[in-house]
Amino acid sequence: MGDTSIRVSEEAKDRLDLYKREGESYEDVILRLTERDKWAGFGILSETERETRPGMNRMREQMRSRMAEREQRENEC
Repeated sequence: MGDTSIRVSEEAKDRLDLYKREGESYEDVILRLTERDKWAGFGILSETERETRPGMNRMREQMRSRMAEREQRENEC
């Protein structure tokens, strides 16, 4: 199977980043989120229920960091 490149907007990339787990590529995220099992990508915060709170905190910090970076880029323009 060959590789294909696709273009996505900055907004689409930012949304994918919200679902991206540590060590995952964008391809991994897309494949996980588009599995036929509608619940397959539901547990994005952690692999286990016990890790959900730390996962939520990690996601919140990532979102804040990305928002600050985006705001900084926009202010530089």
